[in-house]
Amino acid sequence: MPDIKIIRAAFREIQKLPPADLQRIYQILHRLSLGDERQTKALKGVSNLLRTRLGKWRVIWQRQDQNNIVVIKAGLRGGVYDDAFDSRDRTQPQIIEELLHPQGTILAENPSYQWNHEQDNDWYRFVYGSYRYSPILTEYQRNILDEPLKALCSQYPSSTVHQFEDSSCVVIQSAPGTGKTVCATLFACEVHRNYGWNTMLIVPEALRRDIAEFSEVKQVIEQENFWLGTFPQWLGEINPDFDSRLASPQQELEALRQALKFTRQSDITTNDVLLYQAFVLDEEKRLQDKNVMFQVNSHRVNNLLRINKKHFYKALSCRICRLDAAKILQSKLNQIPSSSDCTLLIIDEAQDYLLSELQAIISVCKAWSEQGHKTYLWLLGDLNQRIQTTDFNWGQLQIKHSIELVRNYRNSQQILEFANQFWHVAQSITAKNKCKELPLPANPQYAFENGESVKLLELDSQASAMLFLEQLAGECSKEENRRYLLRDLAKAIKVLSKTSLDTRENLVILNPENAKGREFESCVAFCLFAGDTAPSLEESFQWYTLLTRAQSRLLVVATTAEINRLKDNGYDFFKKCDRINAHDAIKWITEVVSDTDLNQITDDVQQRLLKRCETGFLYWDTYLALQFAGVENTNLYKWETQAISLLKQHSLKHLQYELQQTQNIHLRCLLLRAMEHSWEAVAEASLLKNSDTREYEHLLKAIAKDLEAKGMPYEAARVRGHIANGNYKQNFPFWQEVSSQSTPNISLVNLLCQSFNSRINKLIKNQDDNQ
Repeated sequence: MPDIKIIRAAFREIQKLPPADLQRIYQILHRLSLGDERQTKALKGVSNLLRTRLGKWRVIWQRQDQNNIVVIKAGLRGGVYDDAFDSRDRTQPQIIEELLHPQGTILAENPSYQWNHEQDNDWYRFVYGSYRYSPILTEYQRNILDEPLKALCSQYPSSTVHQFEDSSCVVIQSAPGTGKTVCATLFACEVHRNYGWNTMLIVPEALRRDIAEFSEVKQVIEQENFWLGTFPQWLGEINPDFDSRLASPQQELEALRQALKFTRQSDITTNDVLLYQAFVLDEEKRLQDKNVMFQVNSHRVNNLLRINKKHFYKALSCRICRLDAAKILQSKLNQIPSSSDCTLLIIDEAQDYLLSELQAIISVCKAWSEQGHKTYLWLLGDLNQRIQTTDFNWGQLQIKHSIELVRNYRNSQQILEFANQFWHVAQSITAKNKCKELPLPANPQYAFENGESVKLLELDSQASAMLFLEQLAGECSKEENRRYLLRDLAKAIKVLSKTSLDTRENLVILNPENAKGREFESCVAFCLFAGDTAPSLEESFQWYTLLTRAQSRLLVVATTAEINRLKDNGYDFFKKCDRINAHDAIKWITEVVSDTDLNQITDDVQQRLLKRCETGFLYWDTYLALQFAGVENTNLYKWETQAISLLKQHSLKHLQYELQQTQNIHLRCLLLRAMEHSWEAVAEASLLKNSDTREYEHLLKAIAKDLEAKGMPYEAARVRGHIANGNYKQNFPFWQEVSSQSTPNISLVNLLCQSFNSRINKLIKNQDDNQ
């Protein structure tokens, strides 16, 4: 059966469709995945370009080979594209060119994603929640990775001791949007799957959650010798001494603040904690006068020198800070990670590590190699996205072998040209301090598409900017968007901000730290340039990092004071931006869907769903959202109890109306439980008995708990009896069991129910044992 690949441009169209139309596209793709090509027409005179229709819905695709179909466009009937297939007039070369080269690029170089109808059986979830987690490497990326893959596998371990040589360590310094993380993740999965190597991916926590959702990772994550986690978790993996003693960033900050009390200085930040460890605790670093972070922060380092080390360590209270963890890592023998002959270790976002930490990691790899365990290290990062005051450049690590990815698959050319201006700010600061030049940013010529111009909304004050934000949030919360939570979340606007903002239900606020490694179709850069002084190196890195999150649309919201701040310092960055008013800005930025960010699916989703229940109306994807949030078992029943309490505040007539609107069995059971129609809920749940036993049992247990809470234990016991496939008798001879009970003051009904439940539980246990 052919595999279905869908290019990003097609997903942009699919995500705009209402759910009913979305289902029709699914039916077409499902048919094609089974090899059924009914209602398919080829474009005459053009090789291998086809269109499949179902009623008024269309999918245009190309057969890549016998095993792969690439979807180019999908949606409702569109005149010019249908004409290209149906009309005898072939005088529309621009339409044909657009189909063959979407965004002006050959199909093999378009970012695309794999849909497997067997693994991704929930199409709605795939479109809004997980398609980005099944990426396919482009031909360019594949060719780049083939060389190191061949090199690694040609050196398959022998009995001789392996030296950790130049080729054993690789740096991948590449600009935003080039796919460093995706390439490294898929490369690791391929090495593990094909060669059985021990593979370890060390990533920041926010990225760990994302990478764990990759379809390739899900296939290997439970297997032996594949590991994914954060750097602190990795330390505990190879050296148990770190398990409970490693200080968290917050504990380090608090310890330094405690030590600060013995001086006459003002408060400090998390960046000061890193500066303190890099240039105060590690005294040798202060001799490196060419270090750009030391140069631009010298005044802060001088202030930190007044903080007594003894006071800092006393406040840490036997916990280990980052610098000392690196020293321990280098000085102690760390256990070899697995029984496998080889290890591939990948460190992502390496620019946010201390030099001592990276040197320690290299030392560990050398030690493993000297013990006869072949070890290879990949360091991924971009020094231009350094959002923490770390203290190294690539040259200090003395790594000779590097891989560079130059093609940008995220940002449009227009967005890159705008963002690169802020890289030039960082470069000028670096040159002014006579330090090593920064790596080059992404070349706009290598951008995936030209895209639309960056839009600028200039406002007279911060108060006006906040008012605009309120208007934007209000537009996203219109009632017509409120029947599908994932779709609602997908339409939530991603707001890039250096400072914290009040939470708004329909806006996702992203600071530099939680924006790293992520991308969105459209973004709002909100008041990023506030300040009174000349732009700092730290600010320029943050600006560059944040502005390169947007794929196709970027709206910059800035006050007149912000724009003047940059102009007064010689930077006129907005001359190529299209000016726009608030009304048009809201319309423009809300036209596109930016994907559901799975990192949003947290505890706040439960509250959003409960808030929806207060209205008496339900999100049709309620249980899917709860599943994404990891709400199950006891927590799921607790949420259902709260939801039922809120739904009961509405009339039976209203709840009956909601019941008629949905075919989702879980939601129907929830509504019936709120209406106190328990046996109707049991009948509804029985529809899952043969297709999904686990969910069937969950629903019956929940209904039984409802009945017990209402003081109806016998009815609850009868419901639980259905879990045992109805394998119980209507009339049990309970007298012998009841008469043997010695506990006083228990009613006959309670004793009967206890005996009945005991029998049912035994039946269920026996049934499970037999299975």
